Amino acid sequence: MKCPSCGSTRVIEDSIRGERICTSCGLVLMEHLFHQSLPYSEENPGFSELDEALHDLGLGTTFKVSRDLPPSERAKLRRMRFLHERSRAVRWHEKSLREALIQVEKICGDLSLPNEIRKEVSQLYRKCRKEGLTRGQKSCLILASLVFMVCRLRGLPRTEREIVRVLVEREKMEEEKARMALRRMTKTLGRKLGLKLPPSSPRLYLDRFASQLHLPAEVLRRAHELCGELGEMGGKPANLVAAALLYNAAREMGIGLTLKRVAEEVGVGVSSLCRFSQRISRKSPE
Repeated sequence: MKCPSCGSTRVIEDSIRGERICTSCGLVLMEHLFHQSLPYSEENPGFSELDEALHDLGLGTTFKVSRDLPPSERAKLRRMRFLHERSRAVRWHEKSLREALIQVEKICGDLSLPNEIRKEVSQLYRKCRKEGLTRGQKSCLILASLVFMVCRLRGLPRTEREIVRVLVEREKMEEEKARMALRRMTKTLGRKLGLKLPPSSPRLYLDRFASQLHLPAEVLRRAHELCGELGEMGGKPANLVAAALLYNAAREMGIGLTLKRVAEEVGVGVSSLCRFSQRISRKSPE
């Protein structure tokens, strides 16, 4: 693959982030990639590892119905498969675990997260169930909080607004209520599970936002330089800081980029973006 910005062929694929990145200029060529390869173990190359994302750890058997069979045989096998799937989760706790892990898959699919993140979220959810943290709580809210926490821990650029949007769509919650519930649940689970979330860095969002705005590599490089000169952010959200850095860098390079376009693409307020970009301009050396 060849980078359209600098022409280099030094492109790597990050399976954790699900991105293809040019190592010469740092441009994100592709994002939201899924890990397609099958699990492999060096000790047992013929067998896959246990999958925490499945309620039976992947130990159950599955089968597919071939289209080459006659219609009557296909219908019979479909009924057998339906009964087989029901028999894999007989008790109530097995059924609830399976439904929760299916929700994990859907949430990770909505956010285009790789399979490694889904497995880690499933592992943390099992731990929450074991310690009794899921009783009386909405499973979708717990899972969304765990997804948000794992993304923060692994340095994946997923904003709080993206997680809230998933809650609004799936639970039909109001946006403000979903945001406050997500923050409370994240704080509670982080304390109960002993997970200390690192502060989100604007550098994690620069590459992604620059790719969304179709900015050249020079603007991205200048935005990284401004980020190094910025220092303390004063508690501002990392996505807002990254958007302001890209806007200021584009203005310095003479590229016509409006505040409205950046705000709509990134998902921040125009007034907040305007104020913080002016603050960065005052801090940056002449």
